[in-house]
Amino acid sequence: MRVALIASSLRLAGAEKQFSYMARALFEAGIDARVFYLGGRDHYQAVLSGAGIPLEQIFQRNRPLLMLARLIKALRTFKPHVVLASQFGDLIFAAPAGRLCNSFVLGGVRSDGFYELRTSARRSWFLFKFCHGLIANSWRAKENLASRGVNPRKLAVLPNVIDLADFDRRAAVPLPGDLPARRIPITAVGSLQKCKRFDRFLAGLALARRHEPAVCGVIAGKDLGEQALLQKKAAAWGLSANDLQFLGECDYVPALLARSRMLVLCSEYEGFPNVILEAMAARLPVLTTPVGDAARIVEDGKTGYVVEPEDAGGMADCIVELARNPALAAQMGEAGRNRVERDYNFTSLAARLLSVFSEFARQQSKNSIVKMLEQNTALTQSDRGCGASPAAARSPTKGGTEMSPARFVSTVHAAAGLAPQPRSDS
Repeated sequence: MRVALIASSLRLAGAEKQFSYMARALFEAGIDARVFYLGGRDHYQAVLSGAGIPLEQIFQRNRPLLMLARLIKALRTFKPHVVLASQFGDLIFAAPAGRLCNSFVLGGVRSDGFYELRTSARRSWFLFKFCHGLIANSWRAKENLASRGVNPRKLAVLPNVIDLADFDRRAAVPLPGDLPARRIPITAVGSLQKCKRFDRFLAGLALARRHEPAVCGVIAGKDLGEQALLQKKAAAWGLSANDLQFLGECDYVPALLARSRMLVLCSEYEGFPNVILEAMAARLPVLTTPVGDAARIVEDGKTGYVVEPEDAGGMADCIVELARNPALAAQMGEAGRNRVERDYNFTSLAARLLSVFSEFARQQSKNSIVKMLEQNTALTQSDRGCGASPAAARSPTKGGTEMSPARFVSTVHAAAGLAPQPRSDS
């Protein structure tokens, strides 16, 4: 079976990590999986290539039509049975290219669903129409999209996973710098942007320090324009440079978490926060707001605490309790590690992902794909009586006749607003 995985971003971030996990899982399961990368050189490009996964880069700055043409050509050569877009916005290329190659097209939803609708705006209906299904990483995203009229049968949930062997190896390496001596580090991880609401973290940390001065804050993440404002707010709360460190973007988060007392997450919106799994893998209790699926992942009172978004006092109380009671923190951390090992381990990803493919294929009578998936995963379920003709997977038609590739591309570009961009020498 051949699967084409399409991504426009491979930067060092949670959604991109999960995409690389999917590519690895399929590749290691014996699927002919290939990555088609629509961006410039970035972190997970080297990771995927290093794992031996075939990767073809298709990138032309400010020339989306040329990129689409090159992608269509590449897919026609590869002839994938399934095309999987990393994130919802990547369907703008993956959907027309996959459809023209008679492939089964699936897309990813990596945030809360509302974010995808908001950022794709009027293109959303086109992306929904021309993909066969969407794989969300959270139940919150599925619920949100269904509330906006998306057919729930077109939505599947596949929670994030973590490669524990790789995480443990990286957690054991030394930190490149030292954390404050004789202090209790409270860590928050994420890119520095408004939606991550690190201001809530600063407020909770400052209140906690009034009762437990030993605690200090550490924020790890790339600055996307918020650091200067956060530093001003920290100063207003009385947090000095010794009380709060900004580490910037770093690739040693596992090692940082392994040396922290707890993780705090207080974003405005999320799907399935990847960093929660990393904290639980590091045996840390997690203090989170009920954003996305966080309240499903963190068992309140057992693997951490769930507090209301604007309850800075409640957050401070939890920080103080876990800072003063290392035995409780260790107990919660161990429970979190056990939960990750049981429910979110990378080793289960291939079977779960192929099962999602199979369920979507059954729903839409793609019998040939179902049979190939059964051969690859040793599934024993029957075909459920699906008997549609293979012609059902052909390119979209209009007026009962098959559209030519040129006409199809012209139609979807007009619908999606994907107009040619000015040429650039850069």
